[in-house]
Amino acid sequence: MKIGRTTRALPRVLLLAGMLGALTVVLAACGGGTSSKDKTATAGAGGGKTPAAGATTVATSASGGAGTITVKKGDKIKIGISTTLTGENAQLGIPIRDAALLTIKEKGQIKGFDVEGDPQDDGCTGPGSVTAAQKLVADKVVAVMGAMCSGGTVAALDTYSKENLLVISSSSTAVSVTQQGKKNFFRTAWNDATQGGEMAKYVLTKLNKKNAVLVNDQSVYGKGLMDVFKKSFADGSGKVLDEEAVTVGEKDFGPVVTKIKNLSPAPDVVVFGGFIAEGAVLVRQLKEAGVTATFMGADGVADQKFIDQAGGAAEGAYVSRGPTPLDTTVYDKFAALYKAAYNRQQVDQFADYTYDAMNIILAAIEKVATVDASGNLVIDKDKLIAAARATKIDGAAGHIEFNEVGDRTVIGVVNRIDQVKDGKLTRIQ
Repeated sequence: MKIGRTTRALPRVLLLAGMLGALTVVLAACGGGTSSKDKTATAGAGGGKTPAAGATTVATSASGGAGTITVKKGDKIKIGISTTLTGENAQLGIPIRDAALLTIKEKGQIKGFDVEGDPQDDGCTGPGSVTAAQKLVADKVVAVMGAMCSGGTVAALDTYSKENLLVISSSSTAVSVTQQGKKNFFRTAWNDATQGGEMAKYVLTKLNKKNAVLVNDQSVYGKGLMDVFKKSFADGSGKVLDEEAVTVGEKDFGPVVTKIKNLSPAPDVVVFGGFIAEGAVLVRQLKEAGVTATFMGADGVADQKFIDQAGGAAEGAYVSRGPTPLDTTVYDKFAALYKAAYNRQQVDQFADYTYDAMNIILAAIEKVATVDASGNLVIDKDKLIAAARATKIDGAAGHIEFNEVGDRTVIGVVNRIDQVKDGKLTRIQ
């Protein structure tokens, strides 16, 4: 922009103030800084090209914050799905997308309006999840199911909160996620404060292991889970001999493995907080080095790909998969639907939690949406969030109702434990 003579005559201090003001506006429009950047995974950021002009089908009467969303007569209700569709952790993210789309298909319509999903690849990273969030906001979605990974959810929450969009995650389990103070966020997944404690209890009382080494992948999820395990294990008279961290994307964990091998006393269990690729490398290299300690992972490695990439070294390993309902009536119904729809042999990790999350979103929309005199569907954002908060259902993942911070109340469930037997995840608890 050229500065004319009149502008040049202004005092420099006024020019500086104007420039700073313009910079502030630009930064605000970009969605803030990167303090929440995640280190979760190496998967591609994905998540979105800018939509072409006129490509969106939903109009909103408010640019952000409180307000209403108006879906024009003849258009579709669009629900965002933020999950990981490429890279190492796509094995966890694709079933989330599939379960979400299946639930939408099962619902069909709300008050005469078709419902469609809008899947975006969040890459299981902070930057990728922010990009996905920006794309979904631009697409004028009514609500969002996601993000997949905890660090990505933390990073993207500001973007969603500025628009006052309802967000429900089926897989972000880290303790820190619901510590962000966002009134628009809920999760059907558990809080790792629950899972970490249950893992420690199982190791101590069922496996009778007392000396542990903890390894995490430096992600919000992996580090947070191991922190909870450590406290619960120590409270139960277990001893943590060492804590190590690995770097996502690396293929040689030799220094960490050597340190574990040379510990005295030797550990009787190695517990890992992280995802498929790093978990497979770690368990394989521990086995190759002659470390005989039992290996335990959690939901981040709960997939056949972990076993396959470990090349046989995962045999006998234990995997915690989170709370599972004691009453499986709804789960069984969903399992049959899911397996038939996608020709799957089992219900993939987080698919049942996704079914519940999407059903909650759909029920909330149906509860608060109204059709105006012109035949448009009008949805009040605050009422939509309030309807989700009031949820009390018995879902595929068990009974779900939310507390004041958006965590589900975990009742009527048992923490599922699988063991790798004959190259397959086999439930033992």
